[in-house]
Amino acid sequence: MKQLGVSQTELARRMNVSRPYITKVLSRDVNFSFKTAAKLANALKMDFFPDLREQEASDAADFQQTPVTTELQKMV
Repeated sequence: MKQLGVSQTELARRMNVSRPYITKVLSRDVNFSFKTAAKLANALKMDFFPDLREQEASDAADFQQTPVTTELQKMV
């Protein structure tokens, strides 16, 4: 998030959620909805296009990967 110049506190403010919740999201300690993912993308000024296509068994580990979660992993 340093790359975007957004602190966890600022991100929480933009999303209207608590800072501890942002910490959980960034550490992947919480499951969040598409609505929350869209709010996160909006707060970071990113596009959110979830890939809902059926996955092969070998791709099951990547099922929850979206552009938003991929970008979050790069930022943490």
